[in-house]
Amino acid sequence: MNKTNLPFHYTGIGVKLSIFSLALIALITSVTAVIVVRIMDDSLLTEMIKRGRSIALSAATPAGFSILSGDRLALDNLSAKMTESQPDLVYLAIVDAEGKILAHNDMNRVGEDYVSGGGPFLNPGGTVEVRSVRLNGKEGYEFVSPVLFAGREVGKVYLGIDASSLEASRRQARTKIVWLSLAALGSGFVGALLLSRFLTRPIKRLSHGVAKIKQGDYHVALEPGGRDELGALTLSFNEMAEVIRGQKEHLVKYAENLEASYEATVRILAAAIDARDQYTYGHSSRVAGLSLLMGERLGLSSEALKDLEMACFLHDVGKIRIPDHILNKQGPLDDQEATVIREHPRHGAEILFLAESLHRYIPAVLQHHENYDGSGYPAGLKGDEIHLHAQIVALADSYDAMISSRPYRVGASRETAIEEILRFRGRQFSPVLTDLFMDILPQFDAEQYPSFMGGAR
Repeated sequence: MNKTNLPFHYTGIGVKLSIFSLALIALITSVTAVIVVRIMDDSLLTEMIKRGRSIALSAATPAGFSILSGDRLALDNLSAKMTESQPDLVYLAIVDAEGKILAHNDMNRVGEDYVSGGGPFLNPGGTVEVRSVRLNGKEGYEFVSPVLFAGREVGKVYLGIDASSLEASRRQARTKIVWLSLAALGSGFVGALLLSRFLTRPIKRLSHGVAKIKQGDYHVALEPGGRDELGALTLSFNEMAEVIRGQKEHLVKYAENLEASYEATVRILAAAIDARDQYTYGHSSRVAGLSLLMGERLGLSSEALKDLEMACFLHDVGKIRIPDHILNKQGPLDDQEATVIREHPRHGAEILFLAESLHRYIPAVLQHHENYDGSGYPAGLKGDEIHLHAQIVALADSYDAMISSRPYRVGASRETAIEEILRFRGRQFSPVLTDLFMDILPQFDAEQYPSFMGGAR
């Protein structure tokens, strides 16, 4: 062996292996950074679009009747409440079929022809169209929802959402990932030069960590294996994983905020529906209170209880299609009027079907007037064919209706209402739920029922 050539060959192998290792680390780090940035960008944009669509649909649903009835006050109230409850909502405009602004959070715009801010559509042809626009010189998104009533378009809802918070989150995440990626590359370069022959094992660990991140497992903590450059590289990777995990938690918090906004929108919609009938204001809230007590006693999960509560607030959403002269009639309904009002469960199901996120509430809304013995409406379901949430809502709804006063009758006493509930045990109501209802009723404090005029048909 020529000993004079040994240092040269040894150095050449080390450099080649170092270059190869560094290239591999750079590739893994770059791919990971690109994947993470794209995932976060897409997730943030998708959540914002979902939120905008939900707000647009929530505004379009009650706007149809108000447009046809010429109730400008209701439209102004809807626009004002929506913009007040959503801090990043720049504007909300309701226009008629000719494009005239009927309601706007900027009252000076009412009566003008609505002119869109332009920009390309992100989903042309969708139920709620979304386009990128400039809002006060900043990037934003405009959502356009048709206002439908009885199957025809009577107007449109335009709302603009400021994308500043979205862009700030993107920039912050990208900056951190870039710096951490550079740190990982620097540590990898030093480690590859000094300990190239030991790179195989840490590279495998890093690849395994990247694979976990790509699969959605952000709780990655690799063992450094020493206090050298390879250990520093591994620690840098762990720090990057921590940043990614932090961003994921930020997205979860963002989703929770969206859920809170979604629930607030449902509550606003329920209050708007109740307010159409001066004698039923607060009815949905009281029904929700009773229903949740029963759900808790049944041991329903927190998610099921939340779904039950939202179903209570939406159970009468179909009454938005019932004409005022029937809904507010100063006397008992005749047969024809009763037939019309009995359609409100179907109307409610049709409205909820417009938004996929509301589909899980359809069974309770559609079936809350079904009777346990099959004599109810609209489908004549009986027993366990009726969704559990619908059976719970039916009990709470009937009790609140009985103890509530109407212009043509005085509300029954609680004792009389209880006797009536028990009389229809096994006929209109589930025997098990009836007994449970009797058990929880004392817990429902009398302060929940202050003096009011209300009720439900």
